[in-house]
Amino acid sequence: MLKIKKLESLKTNRNIWIVGGYIRDSLLGKITKDIDFATDGNTKKIAREFADKTNGSFVVLDDFNKTYRVVIDDEIYDFSKMQGKNISEDLSRRDFTINAMAVKADGRWQMADWSKNLIDPFDGLSDIKRKIVRAVSERNFIDDPLRLLRAYRFAGQLNFSIEPKTEKFIKKHSRNLKNISNERIQNELFLMLELTNSYNVIIKIYKAGLLEEIMPELVETLNTARCYYPKMGLLGHSFDALKILEEFYSTNFKNVFPKFSKRISAHLEEKISKTTKRKTLLKLAALLHDIGKPKSAKKIDGRLRFFEHEERGCDIINIIGKRLKLSNNEIKYLKTLTLHHMRIGNLTSAEKLTDKAAWRFFRDLQDDAIDLIVLSVTDAYTYPKGRTRTLHKIMANKLLNKFYRQKEKIIPKKLLNGFEIMKILKIPESPLVGKILEELEEAQVLKKIKTKNEAEKFIKIIYKNKKK
Repeated sequence: MLKIKKLESLKTNRNIWIVGGYIRDSLLGKITKDIDFATDGNTKKIAREFADKTNGSFVVLDDFNKTYRVVIDDEIYDFSKMQGKNISEDLSRRDFTINAMAVKADGRWQMADWSKNLIDPFDGLSDIKRKIVRAVSERNFIDDPLRLLRAYRFAGQLNFSIEPKTEKFIKKHSRNLKNISNERIQNELFLMLELTNSYNVIIKIYKAGLLEEIMPELVETLNTARCYYPKMGLLGHSFDALKILEEFYSTNFKNVFPKFSKRISAHLEEKISKTTKRKTLLKLAALLHDIGKPKSAKKIDGRLRFFEHEERGCDIINIIGKRLKLSNNEIKYLKTLTLHHMRIGNLTSAEKLTDKAAWRFFRDLQDDAIDLIVLSVTDAYTYPKGRTRTLHKIMANKLLNKFYRQKEKIIPKKLLNGFEIMKILKIPESPLVGKILEELEEAQVLKKIKTKNEAEKFIKIIYKNKKK
């Protein structure tokens, strides 16, 4: 296994135990770069000594609760003060049996030795073999309600099922989730969305009453638009969008964007914030893209319509984002995709995709344009096979073709920048400069302007007309 040489630097005459996920994953044959220790002694001193001997970085996670981290390259070693009088009592306070096992750090590091030395008071090894997530006790859900969510995340990660009695505990205490900090809930939600099968996990936390505690605005869409979405209304549609998106991910977009699949996959691996990839946040956008429909629903000539639901959706996303402590960039991303998710549908009504229309699309969406293309086609594929799917797929591939193969036509190299415009026109920085720059770019796309000379003459004419 990993880390054995580094672990040998720990003094083995102390009461130190390997605990938790490292044991679970090792027994499952999984390689993990995180390892947790429980210590009976001066935890800070033990962690510092380990950091010194391994040239690792020492980090204080929580001085009050005596939790410390040592980072060595991309490996993480967490040291915590043992909870209770002995290791068995410490394990009794942990969440699930599969995480409530320990091995004494006494020099017998190889997994082959664990069968004789494994401390397993709650039969976690048996639950691993049976692929079951089982709570150590009902009380532990009350002590830390985040474990209500973690049960489903572990089940999704490991492809395990949740033991029926444990599931009853979760449903019974679902309302206690409101007592957990939003930062912790957000972290757990994103860990779920990072899973390849997050659709199944989200469905399960909905049925357990947990999704309502996290995003009540989403669950409230349940009874909206059943005439269009008989299965669970808009909520069912949102779940379907997530499911379709994950199906696209599983094939690397080869079925919908065959010529551009690798580029799209690479783009979605980029990070929106320090911790969150586009790929993950796009799943949340799929769930929330129609969240403004209930508040905009009106019957017009006997037909249910949702005018301006995009704007209403942005307002709701702002509330959800701030409550879940999302970063400004993450909230902006979700709002941008929600505001523009009808754009490709509107483009399908045109006879052809002009360079001007493509330029406006990529100008407005900037770095999020590819994400929106994926979301729009995902949305279309929630409907039965037919015209809607076909038109969205065709238009999306036309836009991608222009972006990846004819980029110079729709995003031409700037002939003048803002500073040059201010200098030529002898004007200060203002919104007017941006408007002139935008008109110049459009003229380039339409091939009215081709040289810097022509650009200078063009902006002078624009400025003169605007002063009138």
